[in-house]
Amino acid sequence: MLETAILVLLYNKEIKDSSTLNSLIKSTAQYSNAKIVIWNNGPKKLNSVNSQALIDLGYQTEIVETVTNDSLAVIYNRFIKANQAKKYILLDDDSELSEQFIKASALSKPEHLSLPIITSNGKVQYPKIDRQFYTATTQLRATSSLSTIGSGMVIGKEVIVALNEHYENVFDERFYLYGVDTTFCLRLSRSKLSDRVKVIVGFQHSLSKLESESAKMTRFRRIERSYERGLKLRYYVALPKAIFLLLKTGTSSLKRLCIGKKYQFSFFYVLKAFIFGKHYRDI
Repeated sequence: MLETAILVLLYNKEIKDSSTLNSLIKSTAQYSNAKIVIWNNGPKKLNSVNSQALIDLGYQTEIVETVTNDSLAVIYNRFIKANQAKKYILLDDDSELSEQFIKASALSKPEHLSLPIITSNGKVQYPKIDRQFYTATTQLRATSSLSTIGSGMVIGKEVIVALNEHYENVFDERFYLYGVDTTFCLRLSRSKLSDRVKVIVGFQHSLSKLESESAKMTRFRRIERSYERGLKLRYYVALPKAIFLLLKTGTSSLKRLCIGKKYQFSFFYVLKAFIFGKHYRDI
């Protein structure tokens, strides 16, 4: 069995251009008995599949290509099921991994879920425990609410086994992009596993919500966030409260429309997701 299985998810990027992979190659800290799965999720095939620099460092490597921009939840689940390891590390392609993170994540135990402290533009963004930023005095309970992003998450094998007692898959495949990490956190809390969390030193990571984008990308993210909200209301909130929050979303959306302000959700898509219970790519 592997000590560590590492997923580096590429999108619209070559292997040589991934800051995450370059961080692993340049670092003096290394993982032992580890495999790196480089997963290209599109939108086109890689020009080069050369991973010799990683092989030279002693890593097993595998390259997987799904050029249709598959669901993150599906990819994460496939990665976990295909690799027998004591722990699994999920990484995006654009993180500047610190040596301290590599060392801390390498020491993570199979019974723990290790969450790195994620900074962006010099400010701590994640994780949050019970809606508060983590500090040295934060108390974790079995049912504490968690909020973080998938990149940098270190999931121990025993955590996966415990989650599988309650859910068929570790990640909820009804979600494609947004909602994959938040519903994972909800599942962890509902399974009374939040006290398995260990917060470790993290790294700098680019967050889309803090970046300026084209109008086309902004519209895409708005639709995705709307489906995330509608599906979470459908599957993770009790019906009376879900209807109340649905009406609240509609009211807020209408108010902002009347005064000419943009809203992060489209009520039409929120409602559509809630009624049909499916992501638009599944309808």
